[in-house]
Amino acid sequence: MSVVNTIRIWAYTCAAAVITACFLTAIFVAAGWHYFVAVHLESPKEMLDLQGTRSLATESRSRSNTHKQVIKRPASVCSETPFLRSEYHVEDVIQSDHPATRSGSTLAENSSVQGCEVDITQKGMPNSMTNPFQDVVTAEDENLVPDLKYYYNQYGITVEEQLVSTEDGFVLDLWHFRIKDPSIRSPPVLLLHGLLQSCGSFASAGRKSLAYHLYESGYDVWLGNNRCGFDAKTHPEKLEPKKKWDWAMNEMVRYDLKTLIEAVLKSTGYEKLTLIAHSQGTTQGFSGLVNGETIYQDTSFRLLDKLENFVALAPAVYPGPLLEEKSFLRYMASTIDSPWVFGVNSFLPIMMTVRSWTVGYQIFSFVCYIFFNYLFDWNDKLWDKSLRNRHFLFSPIHISVNLMRWWLSKDEAIHSFKHYSHAIFPDNTVWFPISDDKNNITIEPYEHKLCSNPSNFPRILMFIPKQDRLVDGNRLINHFINYENPSLYKIWHIDEYSHLDVLWAHDVIDRIGRPMLQMLKTNH
Repeated sequence: MSVVNTIRIWAYTCAAAVITACFLTAIFVAAGWHYFVAVHLESPKEMLDLQGTRSLATESRSRSNTHKQVIKRPASVCSETPFLRSEYHVEDVIQSDHPATRSGSTLAENSSVQGCEVDITQKGMPNSMTNPFQDVVTAEDENLVPDLKYYYNQYGITVEEQLVSTEDGFVLDLWHFRIKDPSIRSPPVLLLHGLLQSCGSFASAGRKSLAYHLYESGYDVWLGNNRCGFDAKTHPEKLEPKKKWDWAMNEMVRYDLKTLIEAVLKSTGYEKLTLIAHSQGTTQGFSGLVNGETIYQDTSFRLLDKLENFVALAPAVYPGPLLEEKSFLRYMASTIDSPWVFGVNSFLPIMMTVRSWTVGYQIFSFVCYIFFNYLFDWNDKLWDKSLRNRHFLFSPIHISVNLMRWWLSKDEAIHSFKHYSHAIFPDNTVWFPISDDKNNITIEPYEHKLCSNPSNFPRILMFIPKQDRLVDGNRLINHFINYENPSLYKIWHIDEYSHLDVLWAHDVIDRIGRPMLQMLKTNH
């Protein structure tokens, strides 16, 4: 690297440090005031009445879904009202979820689930009404320790940490729950995290987490982390220092996802696995499936051949209205391409500095929460309050400025998620063509030139929160019901959930864990 380039990057870094420090300070003040007003000044009537809205939603669904609907309408890409292009039962592929239970209540109080019957005794669910000491037995350690091993040792689960290397020189953290009986072959599941998170987000709720539920249900649980994470590790002999932050979504799909999957399959001896992803992780998954012919074109790897199931939680395929409504997101989108504002290396490295100083203290988790609450309108109303601080122990992580440019940039050369999702994931073309699908006979497949049998594609299970405004779940639903074969997918549309509730809601096992496992087991 020349002296001139070194000086220029140093100047960018210094300028960006000052600007982003001021930017984050302003957000902190605004977030603190927003939290103070919400907690102390708003009247109860102005606060969100979740239980009331759930009851109304339940009554509305019970009236409108007394009989199965058969819909036959022209195709539409309107994200507000998904339409069916062909004639089949909506309930076969899309299920409106039951209302959320209050923290501490049981499913018995809200056991009417649209489209299926829930028998608590058959599911083996613990009923706190029959055991007055249930809360004591299942109480979680409220100490704040940024290490999954600390918590999972208490459950008798050993968390193994592995390092795996990508072809382009990055070292990834791969965590594994050691299986109880190595002589029993357990189907592998790989969990993949969202933007600015680690895979600790899948496990931070302890015995109430999806990771723990999968483990107790007999699955071989692996938690994959994308490049850089908490500590950006590389192979200096493979990667030039100037390339350390020169990566975005394409590299995460081409190298990180491939490396994690191959490592799990090699360790387990299976040919395929189940990928369970949240938010950005679903972007990686859908990119590898839909655009795999291009991304992996000069390799023998094909994501389609490696996945038995793909579970997408709060899938980030199309941008939601929040990207335009929030002033700070508009500001970031308008300045993300300027190296003087955000630099050219790590995105907001001050976050990681603050984390290194304060993680493990309540103030760190509290500040993280009020930031998220203010920036994305997310709240903890559906979370277990005793676990809220623990959830933020495993974020944020290092990401590159280039990755944020991929999400937000206006630059046509980048084809960002915000402005070019229609090109990355075309609405009006078939992503997974089936040779005997009469509905798709006149539609040219997008990526896969040869039509396939359903068995050639993974089963896709999508859990889409209706209150998620960061991404547009309705638009994704609209695509699938108009252009994809219904034998390939199933969708759960969850009324009260938002973007993080699919991981941290207190009833996530009832509303996502059990329905997901029921479908996974039918596919084996």
